Amino acid sequence: RVPDGTFVMGSDSGEDRELPSHTVFLDEFYADKHEVTAREYASCVAAGACLEPGQGELCNWGKSEREDHPINCVSWYDAFRYCSWRGKRLPTEAEWEKAAGGTDGRIYPWGNSAPNCDVGVLMWPSLGCGRAGTWPVGSKPEGASPYGLLDTGGNVWEWVADWYGDAFYAASPFRNPVNSDPGEYKILRGDSWYYALPQVASRVTNRYRFKPLRWYPYVGFRCVRSNHDPLTTLDVSLEIDQEMRTVPDWIEKNRLALAAEGDSGFVEMSRDTEEMVRIPHGEFVMGSERADSDERPVHAVYLKAFSIDKYEVTVGQYEKCVEVGACEAGYDGQNPGGHSFRIERTFCNWGQPGREDHPINCVNWYEADQYCLWAGKRLPTEAEWEKAARGIDGRTYPWGEEDPDCRRIVMDDGGDGCGRESTWPVGLKSAGTSPYGVMDMSGNVWEWVQDWYDRGFYSRSPDVNPVNLEPNGQELKVLRSGSMADQAAKIYPASNRQAYFSGTQGDYTVGFRCARD
Repeated sequence: RVPDGTFVMGSDSGEDRELPSHTVFLDEFYADKHEVTAREYASCVAAGACLEPGQGELCNWGKSEREDHPINCVSWYDAFRYCSWRGKRLPTEAEWEKAAGGTDGRIYPWGNSAPNCDVGVLMWPSLGCGRAGTWPVGSKPEGASPYGLLDTGGNVWEWVADWYGDAFYAASPFRNPVNSDPGEYKILRGDSWYYALPQVASRVTNRYRFKPLRWYPYVGFRCVRSNHDPLTTLDVSLEIDQEMRTVPDWIEKNRLALAAEGDSGFVEMSRDTEEMVRIPHGEFVMGSERADSDERPVHAVYLKAFSIDKYEVTVGQYEKCVEVGACEAGYDGQNPGGHSFRIERTFCNWGQPGREDHPINCVNWYEADQYCLWAGKRLPTEAEWEKAARGIDGRTYPWGEEDPDCRRIVMDDGGDGCGRESTWPVGLKSAGTSPYGVMDMSGNVWEWVQDWYDRGFYSRSPDVNPVNLEPNGQELKVLRSGSMADQAAKIYPASNRQAYFSGTQGDYTVGFRCARD
C-alpha cells in the first residue's frame, strides 16, 4: 500500500528530462511488491488473454529454471494486457516514482548510498552482477524501497502507463498526473541488469524513453491497483500487425517494428573516409562547470593548427593495415572465456559482412595508436579532440544545445544504435556535425585519445598544446564522445571525459579517429 499524499517528483540536478522538480498529489494505490514473473505471465497466455512475449537466448519465456525471474522481452502492449487481465493496471510514472523513492527525497530506492550488487541486479561491475541476465525477483532485499517494493533499482526496466513528452513535467497536473497523449515513446523506469551506469540509471527520478513496440531482455514490468484508472482502454491501432505477433524471436520482432515505423535500412552514400579536416590554430575554452568534477576547472587552451579525420576509422581502412601486417586482426566478438551473447557477438564489426563503412570497434588503445602511426598520423590529444568537436563558442554538443537524439547521433534510443543493434556507417548523421564539419563526434563509438587519464589534470594543465603523457601507474586512458549503447544525455557533451583501461579488449562501444600535425 502506498498512502495518499504529496511528494516531490523529478530532479533539478539530474537529466534535463527530469526537469523541473514539482509537487504531486497521488491518491492511495497498491503496487506489486515484485516484478511480474515468467510464471505469472504464462498463466495469462494460457488463459488466452496475453500474447507470447519475445523468445531467444536472453529471454526468460519458456525456460523452466527462470519461472521466478521477471518476465522480459515484452512490449508495452503485452504489459498493459497482463495487468488488465489481473484486474490491475500499469502504474503511472508518478506512482512508480513515489513507490520507488517515497517522500524523503532519497536518490535511490534504498537511500543515498551508491548502487552495488548488494542492493540491485545491475551491470556493475559485470552483467547481472556476474550472472549475465536477470535474477529471481526479490533477490536483493537490501534494495527495498521505503514502501517495501523490490527490484525498483535493477533486474529489469519497467514499463509505466505514460507516453513520453518533453514538456509534460512543466505542465503536469497536481493530482494523479499521467500523460495520455499518444506520442512516439513510452517510459521505462528502474534500471536493469544490462545498463552500464547504475549511478545514473538507478536513481528514482531517472526517466528512460522507449518505443512501445520493442521486445528486449532488459525490459519487464509490475502492476498496480487503485480506485481510479487513468488509461482505461488500449488503442490497438498503434500496435502490431499479425507478422509481429507470430514471429517468436525478439530480435526479429524489433526489426519488423523498425520496418513498420519506416526504417528502410542504412542509406548508401559516397564518402571519402580518408578525408581530414583542418582545425586552425587559436584559443578555445575547454571543460564545463555544469558537469563532473574531472571537467573542471574550465580553462582557456591555445592549440597549434592540426588536422583530424573527418570520420571515425572504418573497418575497411583498418583492414588495409592488417593486410600489410602492420596491425593485428580485429576482434570478432567471440569470447570463449566469458559471456558472448548472440546479439553482442554481432556488435564487433570486424568480420561482419557489409560493415566496411562502419567504425572499427572492439579495439584497445594500443591497437588504435598502432593504426594511426602506420597511417602517418597519431591519436588526437583530448584538447584537440574537444576543440574539433565543439569549436570556440562554448557549445555543449557538437551541433549546439539541443538534447541528443537519433536525428543527430547514433545512440541508445529505442535500443542500441537507434534500435538497429549495431553501429552505423560513419557520417550518416549530418545534423550532428561539429562546427568544423567533423562527423560522429557524439555517439556511434567512444574514441580513444592520446592522453592518460587524471581526474585532476585540468587544474595543472598547460595552457598551450596540453597533453597528459604521465600514466601514474593506473593504465587508464581517456575516451571521448559516447556510443551507440549509451542513453544518458550527460554522456554526450563534447566536454565529457571517460577513464578507461588502455588494454580493454573486445568492447564494441570503443573505436577511434586519427590526427596529424
